[in-house]
Amino acid sequence: MQRFVDNDLGYQRWLEMHPDLYVLNAERTPRPSYLMLHRATCSTISGTPARGAQWTADYIKVCGPRADLEAFARHDVGGTARACGLCFP
Repeated sequence: MQRFVDNDLGYQRWLEMHPDLYVLNAERTPRPSYLMLHRATCSTISGTPARGAQWTADYIKVCGPRADLEAFARHDVGGTARACGLCFP
């Protein structure tokens, strides 16, 4: 697992290198109420940010295998990773 905070360049490189893995989008201080799981190829977490100028400022990205991200959500944050409705039809 790799965490990206204030590192958009590193995050975008990671996405390019790991299109088969996953991204957990969370508030800067992760809370159980918002833990969104995306495929690394999801258009909502790549390209140009829809809000703001950065991907990894207000919201952080924790990246890696799905099982690891779900375990992080449960054990480290005390919540459940919710699957994105766009990339998990």
